[in-house]
Amino acid sequence: MSWQDDLFARRSLGVKLDLEAVRAAYVALGRPCAATPAIHVLGTNGKGSTAAMCAHALGRRRRVGLYTSPHLHRVGERIRVDGEAVADEVVQGLVDRVLAVTAVPRPLTFFEILTLAAVLHFEARGVEAVVLEAGLGGRLDATRILRFRAALFAPIDLDHTAYLGPDVRAIAGEKAAVLEDGAPAYSAPQQPAAAEVLRASAARWGVPLTFVEPLQQVPRGLVGEHQRVNAALALAGARHIDPSIRAADLDGVRWPGRLELRAHAGGTLLFDVAHNPHGVAALVAHLRRTPGPPRAVLFGCLADKDAPTMLAELATLGGPLWLAPPPGAAHDLAGLAARHGADHFDGVDDPWLRATIDAWLARGGEVVVCGSHHLVGAVRGALLGLGGDERWLGDPLRRG
Repeated sequence: MSWQDDLFARRSLGVKLDLEAVRAAYVALGRPCAATPAIHVLGTNGKGSTAAMCAHALGRRRRVGLYTSPHLHRVGERIRVDGEAVADEVVQGLVDRVLAVTAVPRPLTFFEILTLAAVLHFEARGVEAVVLEAGLGGRLDATRILRFRAALFAPIDLDHTAYLGPDVRAIAGEKAAVLEDGAPAYSAPQQPAAAEVLRASAARWGVPLTFVEPLQQVPRGLVGEHQRVNAALALAGARHIDPSIRAADLDGVRWPGRLELRAHAGGTLLFDVAHNPHGVAALVAHLRRTPGPPRAVLFGCLADKDAPTMLAELATLGGPLWLAPPPGAAHDLAGLAARHGADHFDGVDDPWLRATIDAWLARGGEVVVCGSHHLVGAVRGALLGLGGDERWLGDPLRRG
Protein backbone atom coordinates (compact mmCIF):
# COMPACT_ATOMS: atom_id res chain seq x y z
CA MET A 1 0.00 0.00 0.00
CA SER A 2 1.38 3.42 -0.96
CA TRP A 3 1.52 6.31 1.47
CA GLN A 4 -1.37 7.94 -0.37
CA ASP A 5 -3.47 4.77 -0.16
CA ASP A 6 -2.74 4.63 3.56
CA LEU A 7 -3.63 8.30 4.00
CA PHE A 8 -6.84 8.13 1.99
CA ALA A 9 -7.85 4.94 3.81
CA ARG A 10 -8.16 7.11 6.91
CA ARG A 11 -11.22 8.68 5.37
CA SER A 12 -12.99 5.57 6.63
CA LEU A 13 -12.45 6.93 10.15
CA GLY A 14 -14.98 9.61 9.24
CA VAL A 15 -15.29 12.88 11.13
CA LYS A 16 -14.21 12.82 14.77
CA LEU A 17 -16.10 15.42 16.75
CA ASP A 18 -13.37 16.23 19.25
CA LEU A 19 -10.09 18.14 19.24
CA GLU A 20 -8.19 16.18 21.88
CA ALA A 21 -6.18 14.02 19.48
CA VAL A 22 -5.20 16.69 16.97
CA ARG A 23 -4.24 19.12 19.73
CA ALA A 24 -2.12 16.47 21.44
CA ALA A 25 -0.33 15.77 18.16
CA TYR A 26 0.15 19.50 17.56
CA VAL A 27 1.85 19.90 20.94
CA ALA A 28 4.02 16.82 20.32
CA LEU A 29 5.16 18.32 17.01
CA GLY A 30 6.34 21.49 18.75
CA ARG A 31 3.37 23.79 18.09
CA PRO A 32 4.41 24.84 14.56
CA CYS A 33 3.23 28.30 13.45
CA ALA A 34 2.01 29.13 16.96
CA ALA A 35 3.52 32.62 16.65
CA THR A 36 2.63 33.21 12.99
CA PRO A 37 -0.21 35.66 12.21
CA ALA A 38 -3.12 33.53 11.04
CA ILE A 39 -6.51 34.04 9.40
CA HIS A 40 -9.34 31.51 9.84
CA VAL A 41 -11.85 31.16 6.99
CA LEU A 42 -15.21 29.53 7.75
CA GLY A 43 -18.64 29.33 6.15
CA THR A 44 -20.47 27.18 3.63
CA ASN A 45 -19.86 28.63 0.17
CA GLY A 46 -16.94 30.72 -1.00
CA LYS A 47 -14.46 29.64 1.68
CA GLY A 48 -11.86 28.50 -0.81
CA SER A 49 -12.11 31.58 -2.99
CA THR A 50 -12.00 33.85 0.05
CA ALA A 51 -8.97 32.05 1.47
CA ALA A 52 -7.17 32.12 -1.89
CA MET A 53 -7.78 35.86 -2.34
CA CYS A 54 -6.75 36.66 1.22
CA ALA A 55 -3.51 34.71 0.85
CA HIS A 56 -2.86 36.26 -2.58
CA ALA A 57 -3.25 39.80 -1.23
CA LEU A 58 -1.04 39.11 1.78
CA GLY A 59 1.46 37.50 -0.56
CA ARG A 60 2.11 40.88 -2.16
CA ARG A 61 3.86 41.89 1.06
CA ARG A 62 5.14 38.70 2.71
CA ARG A 63 5.56 34.94 2.42
CA VAL A 64 2.19 33.27 2.99
CA GLY A 65 1.03 29.72 3.62
CA LEU A 66 -2.44 28.69 2.42
CA TYR A 67 -4.31 25.56 3.50
CA THR A 68 -7.57 24.63 1.75
CA SER A 69 -9.70 21.59 1.02
CA PRO A 70 -10.61 19.53 -0.84
CA HIS A 71 -8.24 19.26 -3.80
CA LEU A 72 -9.12 18.87 -7.47
CA HIS A 73 -6.31 16.66 -8.78
CA ARG A 74 -3.69 15.85 -6.15
CA VAL A 75 -3.38 16.16 -2.42
CA GLY A 76 -0.49 18.64 -2.50
CA GLU A 77 -2.84 21.32 -3.84
CA ARG A 78 -4.19 21.71 -0.32
CA ILE A 79 -0.90 23.12 0.98
CA ARG A 80 0.56 26.18 -0.79
CA VAL A 81 3.34 28.64 -0.09
CA ASP A 82 3.34 31.85 -2.13
CA GLY A 83 0.67 30.32 -4.35
CA GLU A 84 2.66 27.22 -5.29
CA ALA A 85 1.19 23.83 -4.40
CA VAL A 86 3.45 21.46 -2.50
CA ALA A 87 4.88 18.48 -4.35
CA ASP A 88 3.27 15.22 -3.31
CA GLU A 89 6.67 13.82 -2.32
CA VAL A 90 6.97 16.66 0.20
CA VAL A 91 3.49 15.86 1.51
CA GLN A 92 4.60 12.26 1.99
CA GLY A 93 7.48 13.34 4.23
CA LEU A 94 5.20 15.63 6.22
CA VAL A 95 2.61 12.89 6.68
CA ASP A 96 5.31 10.50 7.86
CA ARG A 97 6.35 13.03 10.52
CA VAL A 98 2.77 13.39 11.71
CA LEU A 99 2.18 9.64 11.83
CA ALA A 100 5.37 9.17 13.87
CA VAL A 101 3.61 10.92 16.76
CA THR A 102 2.36 8.27 19.16
CA ALA A 103 1.16 10.38 22.09
CA VAL A 104 -2.42 10.66 20.81
CA PRO A 105 -5.57 9.17 22.37
CA ARG A 106 -6.90 7.81 19.03
CA PRO A 107 -5.84 7.51 15.39
CA LEU A 108 -5.75 10.82 13.57
CA THR A 109 -8.22 11.33 10.73
CA PHE A 110 -7.35 12.19 7.12
CA PHE A 111 -8.12 15.88 7.62
CA GLU A 112 -6.31 16.10 10.96
CA ILE A 113 -3.16 14.61 9.43
CA LEU A 114 -3.15 17.04 6.52
CA THR A 115 -3.84 20.03 8.78
CA LEU A 116 -0.84 19.14 10.91
CA ALA A 117 1.24 18.50 7.78
CA ALA A 118 0.33 21.95 6.50
CA VAL A 119 1.46 23.86 9.58
CA LEU A 120 4.65 21.79 9.74
CA HIS A 121 5.45 22.80 6.18
CA PHE A 122 4.61 26.45 6.77
CA GLU A 123 6.91 26.54 9.80
CA ALA A 124 9.73 24.93 7.82
CA ARG A 125 9.31 27.42 4.96
CA GLY A 126 9.36 30.40 7.30
CA VAL A 127 6.03 31.84 6.26
CA GLU A 128 5.10 35.21 7.71
CA ALA A 129 1.32 34.68 7.63
CA VAL A 130 -1.02 31.73 7.20
CA VAL A 131 -4.58 31.42 5.92
CA LEU A 132 -6.44 28.28 6.93
CA GLU A 133 -9.79 27.21 5.53
CA ALA A 134 -11.89 25.23 8.00
CA GLY A 135 -12.91 21.83 6.74
CA LEU A 136 -16.23 21.15 8.45
CA GLY A 137 -18.10 23.45 10.77
CA GLY A 138 -15.76 25.27 13.10
CA ARG A 139 -16.33 24.34 16.74
CA LEU A 140 -14.56 20.98 16.44
CA ASP A 141 -12.59 21.56 13.26
CA ALA A 142 -8.92 20.53 13.27
CA THR A 143 -7.85 23.98 12.06
CA ARG A 144 -8.51 25.26 15.57
CA ILE A 145 -5.07 24.07 16.62
CA LEU A 146 -3.91 27.62 15.83
CA ARG A 147 -4.78 30.88 17.54
CA PHE A 148 -6.10 33.20 14.87
CA ARG A 149 -5.81 36.95 14.44
CA ALA A 150 -9.19 37.12 12.70
CA ALA A 151 -12.09 34.87 11.69
CA LEU A 152 -13.78 35.32 8.31
CA PHE A 153 -17.30 33.99 7.75
CA ALA A 154 -18.25 33.33 4.13
CA PRO A 155 -21.99 32.87 3.38
CA ILE A 156 -23.55 30.21 5.61
CA ASP A 157 -26.17 27.85 4.22
CA LEU A 158 -27.32 24.23 4.37
CA ASP A 159 -24.60 21.61 3.93
CA HIS A 160 -23.19 18.71 5.95
CA THR A 161 -26.44 18.65 7.93
CA ALA A 162 -25.71 15.18 9.31
CA TYR A 163 -22.79 16.67 11.27
CA LEU A 164 -23.65 20.34 11.72
CA GLY A 165 -27.41 20.34 12.32
CA PRO A 166 -30.67 20.41 10.37
CA ASP A 167 -31.04 24.13 9.71
CA VAL A 168 -29.07 27.31 9.07
CA ARG A 169 -29.29 28.41 12.69
CA ALA A 170 -27.68 25.20 13.94
CA ILE A 171 -25.00 25.26 11.25
CA ALA A 172 -24.19 28.90 12.00
CA GLY A 173 -23.88 27.99 15.67
CA GLU A 174 -21.23 25.36 14.92
CA LYS A 175 -19.24 27.85 12.90
CA ALA A 176 -19.73 30.81 15.25
CA ALA A 177 -18.40 28.76 18.18
CA VAL A 178 -14.85 29.65 17.11
CA LEU A 179 -15.50 33.16 18.39
CA GLU A 180 -14.87 31.90 21.90
CA ASP A 181 -11.18 31.97 20.96
CA GLY A 182 -11.40 35.77 21.00
CA ALA A 183 -10.44 36.65 17.43
CA PRO A 184 -12.22 39.64 15.85
CA ALA A 185 -14.60 38.52 13.12
CA TYR A 186 -15.64 39.70 9.68
CA SER A 187 -18.63 38.29 7.87
CA ALA A 188 -20.16 38.32 4.43
CA PRO A 189 -23.79 39.42 4.34
CA GLN A 190 -25.77 36.52 5.81
CA GLN A 191 -29.36 35.39 5.75
CA PRO A 192 -31.18 36.58 8.91
CA ALA A 193 -30.90 33.38 10.94
CA ALA A 194 -27.16 33.08 10.41
CA ALA A 195 -26.55 36.78 11.04
CA GLU A 196 -28.48 36.60 14.30
CA VAL A 197 -26.39 33.66 15.51
CA LEU A 198 -23.12 35.36 14.61
CA ARG A 199 -24.13 38.58 16.39
CA ALA A 200 -25.22 36.70 19.50
CA SER A 201 -22.02 34.67 19.64
CA ALA A 202 -19.85 37.75 19.11
CA ALA A 203 -21.68 39.53 21.92
CA ARG A 204 -21.34 36.54 24.21
CA TRP A 205 -17.58 36.34 23.76
CA GLY A 206 -17.02 40.09 23.58
CA VAL A 207 -15.39 40.12 20.15
CA PRO A 208 -15.99 42.72 17.44
CA LEU A 209 -17.99 41.55 14.42
CA THR A 210 -18.10 43.49 11.15
CA PHE A 211 -20.30 42.68 8.16
CA VAL A 212 -18.56 43.64 4.93
CA GLU A 213 -20.10 45.25 1.85
CA PRO A 214 -19.41 43.74 -1.59
CA LEU A 215 -16.61 45.34 -3.57
CA GLN A 216 -17.51 47.40 -6.60
CA GLN A 217 -16.00 44.86 -8.98
CA VAL A 218 -14.72 41.30 -9.05
CA PRO A 219 -10.92 41.03 -8.77
CA ARG A 220 -9.10 40.08 -11.95
CA GLY A 221 -8.63 36.32 -12.06
CA LEU A 222 -12.07 35.28 -10.82
CA VAL A 223 -15.54 35.46 -12.34
CA GLY A 224 -19.03 35.84 -10.87
CA GLU A 225 -20.89 38.54 -8.98
CA HIS A 226 -20.78 36.47 -5.78
CA GLN A 227 -17.00 36.91 -5.78
CA ARG A 228 -17.51 40.59 -4.95
CA VAL A 229 -18.65 39.46 -1.50
CA ASN A 230 -15.83 36.93 -1.10
CA ALA A 231 -13.33 39.56 -2.21
CA ALA A 232 -14.55 42.08 0.36
CA LEU A 233 -14.22 39.45 3.07
CA ALA A 234 -10.74 38.46 1.92
CA LEU A 235 -9.66 42.10 1.84
CA ALA A 236 -10.91 42.66 5.40
CA GLY A 237 -8.93 39.67 6.64
CA ALA A 238 -5.75 40.64 4.82
CA ARG A 239 -5.99 44.23 6.06
CA HIS A 240 -6.40 42.98 9.61
CA ILE A 241 -2.84 41.69 9.37
CA ASP A 242 -1.46 44.37 7.04
CA PRO A 243 -3.46 47.63 6.85
CA SER A 244 -1.48 48.75 3.78
CA ILE A 245 -3.18 46.16 1.56
CA ARG A 246 -5.52 47.57 -1.09
CA ALA A 247 -8.31 46.08 -3.21
CA ALA A 248 -5.95 46.03 -6.20
CA ASP A 249 -3.78 43.52 -4.33
CA LEU A 250 -6.55 40.94 -4.86
CA ASP A 251 -6.09 41.10 -8.65
CA GLY A 252 -4.37 38.20 -10.35
CA VAL A 253 -5.56 35.43 -8.06
CA ARG A 254 -6.08 32.04 -9.71
CA TRP A 255 -8.44 29.51 -8.21
CA PRO A 256 -9.42 26.65 -10.56
CA GLY A 257 -12.88 25.17 -10.62
CA ARG A 258 -14.73 28.38 -9.80
CA LEU A 259 -16.63 29.51 -12.91
CA GLU A 260 -13.47 28.59 -14.78
CA LEU A 261 -13.92 28.87 -18.55
CA ARG A 262 -11.56 27.06 -20.93
CA ALA A 263 -11.51 26.76 -24.72
CA HIS A 264 -11.27 23.11 -25.73
CA ALA A 265 -11.79 20.95 -28.82
CA GLY A 266 -13.76 23.57 -30.74
CA GLY A 267 -16.04 24.52 -27.86
CA THR A 268 -15.74 25.68 -24.27
CA LEU A 269 -15.68 24.03 -20.86
CA LEU A 270 -16.87 25.72 -17.68
CA PHE A 271 -15.85 24.10 -14.40
CA ASP A 272 -17.53 24.98 -11.12
CA VAL A 273 -17.51 23.08 -7.84
CA ALA A 274 -21.04 24.14 -6.84
CA HIS A 275 -22.17 21.14 -4.79
CA ASN A 276 -25.02 22.43 -2.61
CA PRO A 277 -28.23 24.35 -3.42
CA HIS A 278 -26.77 27.75 -2.54
CA GLY A 279 -23.75 27.19 -4.77
CA VAL A 280 -25.79 25.83 -7.66
CA ALA A 281 -28.15 28.81 -7.45
CA ALA A 282 -25.14 31.16 -7.80
CA LEU A 283 -23.90 29.15 -10.78
CA VAL A 284 -27.28 29.25 -12.54
CA ALA A 285 -27.61 32.98 -11.87
CA HIS A 286 -24.20 33.56 -13.45
CA LEU A 287 -25.08 31.48 -16.51
CA ARG A 288 -28.30 33.43 -16.99
CA ARG A 289 -26.38 36.73 -16.84
CA THR A 290 -23.75 35.63 -19.35
CA PRO A 291 -25.14 34.48 -22.71
CA GLY A 292 -22.93 32.00 -24.48
CA PRO A 293 -23.02 29.13 -26.95
CA PRO A 294 -25.51 26.26 -26.52
CA ARG A 295 -24.90 24.77 -23.09
CA ALA A 296 -25.07 21.27 -21.71
CA VAL A 297 -24.61 20.56 -18.00
CA LEU A 298 -22.74 17.59 -16.52
CA PHE A 299 -23.50 17.20 -12.81
CA GLY A 300 -22.68 14.72 -10.08
CA CYS A 301 -22.66 14.90 -6.29
CA LEU A 302 -22.07 12.73 -3.25
CA ALA A 303 -24.88 10.87 -1.57
CA ASP A 304 -25.18 13.27 1.38
CA LYS A 305 -26.06 16.23 -0.84
CA ASP A 306 -29.49 17.58 -1.79
CA ALA A 307 -29.39 16.33 -5.36
CA PRO A 308 -33.13 16.84 -6.13
CA THR A 309 -33.02 20.56 -5.31
CA MET A 310 -29.83 21.11 -7.28
CA LEU A 311 -31.07 19.19 -10.32
CA ALA A 312 -34.35 21.11 -10.31
CA GLU A 313 -32.35 24.36 -10.41
CA LEU A 314 -30.03 23.17 -13.18
CA ALA A 315 -32.98 21.93 -15.22
CA THR A 316 -34.32 25.48 -15.46
CA LEU A 317 -31.46 26.30 -17.84
CA GLY A 318 -33.30 24.28 -20.46
CA GLY A 319 -30.29 22.59 -22.08
CA PRO A 320 -29.20 18.94 -22.02
CA LEU A 321 -28.54 17.65 -18.52
CA TRP A 322 -26.09 14.78 -18.03
CA LEU A 323 -25.62 12.98 -14.70
CA ALA A 324 -22.68 10.89 -13.54
CA PRO A 325 -21.63 9.80 -10.04
CA PRO A 326 -18.28 11.20 -8.87
CA PRO A 327 -15.37 8.75 -8.71
CA GLY A 328 -15.64 6.48 -5.70
CA ALA A 329 -19.24 7.52 -4.97
CA ALA A 330 -21.99 4.95 -4.62
CA HIS A 331 -24.62 7.59 -5.33
CA ASP A 332 -27.20 6.31 -7.84
CA LEU A 333 -28.57 9.24 -9.83
CA ALA A 334 -30.48 7.12 -12.36
CA GLY A 335 -33.88 7.72 -10.74
CA LEU A 336 -33.35 11.46 -10.62
CA ALA A 337 -32.18 11.43 -14.24
CA ALA A 338 -35.49 9.98 -15.38
CA ARG A 339 -37.42 12.55 -13.37
CA HIS A 340 -35.65 15.45 -15.06
CA GLY A 341 -35.30 13.95 -18.52
CA ALA A 342 -31.54 13.79 -18.07
CA ASP A 343 -29.05 11.34 -19.55
CA HIS A 344 -27.38 9.11 -16.98
CA PHE A 345 -23.85 7.75 -17.30
CA ASP A 346 -22.11 5.10 -15.21
CA GLY A 347 -19.31 7.45 -14.17
CA VAL A 348 -16.64 9.79 -15.46
CA ASP A 349 -14.87 6.85 -17.16
CA ASP A 350 -17.96 5.87 -19.13
CA PRO A 351 -16.83 6.01 -22.80
CA TRP A 352 -20.30 7.17 -23.83
CA LEU A 353 -19.90 10.22 -21.59
CA ARG A 354 -16.59 11.17 -23.20
CA ALA A 355 -18.08 10.67 -26.67
CA THR A 356 -21.08 12.82 -25.75
CA ILE A 357 -18.88 15.63 -24.42
CA ASP A 358 -16.60 15.50 -27.47
CA ALA A 359 -19.55 15.67 -29.86
CA TRP A 360 -21.06 18.67 -28.08
CA LEU A 361 -17.76 20.55 -28.04
CA ALA A 362 -17.10 19.76 -31.72
CA ARG A 363 -20.29 21.61 -32.60
CA GLY A 364 -19.02 24.72 -30.78
CA GLY A 365 -21.08 24.15 -27.66
CA GLU A 366 -20.25 24.68 -24.00
CA VAL A 367 -20.19 21.95 -21.37
CA VAL A 368 -20.72 23.10 -17.79
CA VAL A 369 -19.10 20.58 -15.43
CA CYS A 370 -20.34 21.12 -11.89
CA GLY A 371 -21.00 19.44 -8.58
CA SER A 372 -18.59 17.50 -6.40
CA HIS A 373 -14.89 18.39 -6.37
CA HIS A 374 -14.31 14.71 -7.16
CA LEU A 375 -16.35 14.91 -10.35
CA VAL A 376 -15.05 18.30 -11.48
CA GLY A 377 -11.45 17.33 -10.75
CA ALA A 378 -11.69 14.01 -12.57
CA VAL A 379 -13.35 15.46 -15.69
CA ARG A 380 -11.11 18.53 -15.71
CA GLY A 381 -8.01 16.39 -15.40
CA ALA A 382 -9.09 14.00 -18.14
CA LEU A 383 -10.15 16.63 -20.65
CA LEU A 384 -7.32 19.11 -20.10
CA GLY A 385 -4.63 16.51 -19.47
CA LEU A 386 -3.69 17.83 -16.05
CA GLY A 387 -1.40 16.23 -13.53
CA GLY A 388 -1.62 18.84 -10.82
CA ASP A 389 0.89 21.41 -12.12
CA GLU A 390 -1.03 24.07 -14.02
CA ARG A 391 1.64 26.72 -14.51
CA TRP A 392 1.79 25.88 -18.21
CA LEU A 393 -1.88 26.65 -18.73
CA GLY A 394 -2.87 30.07 -20.00
CA ASP A 395 -5.22 32.37 -18.17
CA PRO A 396 -8.88 31.30 -18.12
CA LEU A 397 -11.13 32.79 -20.76
CA ARG A 398 -13.28 35.73 -19.77
CA ARG A 399 -16.68 36.28 -21.28
CA GLY A 400 -18.50 39.61 -21.42
